[in-house]
Amino acid sequence: MTDTPPDVSIEPARKSFFGRASVVWVIPFLALVIALGVAWQSYSNQGPLISIEFENGAGIAAGQTELRYRDITVGVVEELNFSDGLQTVIAAVRLDKEVAPYVDAGASFWVVRPELTAQGVSGLDTVLSGVFIEGVWDSEIGLPRSVFSGLSDRPLFRPGQEGLQIAFRSTPKGQLSDNSPILFRGIEVGRVGKAEISPNGNFAIAEAIIYEPHGRLITPNTRFWDTSGFSVSLGPTGAEIDFSSIASLVGGGVTFDTFVSGGARVADGTVFEVFPDETTARNSIFNASEVETLEISVIFKDNISGLTVGAPIELSGLKIGAVENVSGIVDAARFGDARVRLNAVLGIQPARLGLQGDVTAEAALDFLKGRVREGMRARLASASLLTGGLKVELVEVEDAPQREIVQIGDSMPIMPDTESEVSDAAATVEGVFTRINNLPIEDL
Repeated sequence: MTDTPPDVSIEPARKSFFGRASVVWVIPFLALVIALGVAWQSYSNQGPLISIEFENGAGIAAGQTELRYRDITVGVVEELNFSDGLQTVIAAVRLDKEVAPYVDAGASFWVVRPELTAQGVSGLDTVLSGVFIEGVWDSEIGLPRSVFSGLSDRPLFRPGQEGLQIAFRSTPKGQLSDNSPILFRGIEVGRVGKAEISPNGNFAIAEAIIYEPHGRLITPNTRFWDTSGFSVSLGPTGAEIDFSSIASLVGGGVTFDTFVSGGARVADGTVFEVFPDETTARNSIFNASEVETLEISVIFKDNISGLTVGAPIELSGLKIGAVENVSGIVDAARFGDARVRLNAVLGIQPARLGLQGDVTAEAALDFLKGRVREGMRARLASASLLTGGLKVELVEVEDAPQREIVQIGDSMPIMPDTESEVSDAAATVEGVFTRINNLPIEDL
């Protein structure tokens, strides 16, 4: 008898993973691969994250506010947080990979917002695009940096910008306006930065830049003055109204001129004073070059009202100084009567006399002594018919008797005078009418 073999369980062969996989599964797999590839590409192309600290975050929004360089978007704000102590706002900005190597320690950042000032409206492009952060840096790759302090205003000096960097200091009557133009012959050639009070509080200071190629115009003999607003002066020479232009009248500005030719271009960082007007600026050229002012006294026989401190002293029509003091003098023993005479102290600038060589007060006195021997005298003359103001003129008198400048010891030298030439306003008007009446009108 034969044994029946046991039943053997037969199982179908197990398919491999790829044999069991459905074609439908390939689609999500490929989608996953593509997503990972895109994510990796995005990560590999992503630039570094930098932190910029600002005083406030007005207008800055995470995920929206852009970082721009030369009007091109090169980053975006990812986060906006407070600093420790809630004193400032820190914006985390993701940079583009291409520009990241150039953002080094020399980079500057500031927030651009619409602003209305006396100089006009700025930041108009933010009306449509919104507030953005503007950055500036040079074109050289430097050491990377991740933390920056943002500026409160647009910087005056930018990396790579060509120009002469100077500084301004206001005089007691001059003023400085933020972001005002620097004009020359009516053309803007520079810009004034933000004005600040000096540490001692005596004057205002501001940085400024003169754009190239205009930097060559600035020499040690250049003088700047304020052109904002207008000035009305009523002095010995009459009434004067002065303003530079309508634009500077509203928004302010500074202009300049070089009154004395010669001189090389100044170096960066040179400090200039801003004078209140052109006359003061022009006079400062001579005042600055003087070691000492020559003081000389004149006793006028004619005691005429109208001469004041500051009245001009002229020689051949050119101003050479100003009256420093006016007083009355009575000396019967000296003059033979008790009449009050006018004593004026003249402050003469030796540099304005056209002297050659070493210009000093002593040289100026020697020059005047020689001219007095030749007939020069001091006289009072009308400076303005409108105000009745007087001035002092140094004139040559024909056939004048021999006189000298008298100086006893260390006393002030005294210059001789001559007859005054003062025009009376009433007499002048009367003379005009007399001439009109004498015209032969009826004979015409």
